[in-house]
Amino acid sequence: MTFPPGRLRDASKRITSAAIASHTWSFGLLFGILSISAFAADQPSYTPPPVACEVRYYFREYLRGAKVGAKSYSAPSYEREALPPSQVAISDGSVSRIVDGRAAHLPYRFVVKVTRNSDADRGTLKVNVLDASGKPLRGFPQVITNPLTKTGGSSSKNYSIPVTKALTKKIEKTLLAKDQSLTYVALIIRMRSDVP
Repeated sequence: MTFPPGRLRDASKRITSAAIASHTWSFGLLFGILSISAFAADQPSYTPPPVACEVRYYFREYLRGAKVGAKSYSAPSYEREALPPSQVAISDGSVSRIVDGRAAHLPYRFVVKVTRNSDADRGTLKVNVLDASGKPLRGFPQVITNPLTKTGGSSSKNYSIPVTKALTKKIEKTLLAKDQSLTYVALIIRMRSDVP
């Protein structure tokens, strides 16, 4: 089978471009892995472990056709949306793990920060939830001694997130099924190894 000269030239250009792109991608991947390894090696020993955050939308479902005297609503269940992975920030001897992100069904920005100053320091957990204008929601920010430890204590922390009636209706319409009613919304913070 023979190809016209112009078609053969186009095919060879595509193959060359694909080879260059493949090599560039491979180099980028290798450089990224080496950068991450080098960055991890520069972190102090007291760097907080990675944390994961998610927003949970708790709901109950109306059970159609339930007999008189039987339960007409299901047991509580939830839908969840993960926030971005935590990032490390080092400043003046303090090391922080920071999660900064938004959930698709809420007009809020979530900022979670776990900070430690030494190996002996258990650290602090600061949680802030901001509205669209950048103002903290009622009850935020909150700062407590870090409860996210590998030994002893709780390995997760839950925060109730206030939602208006209008926002509740919007979540029920866009996220939940027809007979499901939103009961509350929570921010769940865990050590990453604890996240299912």
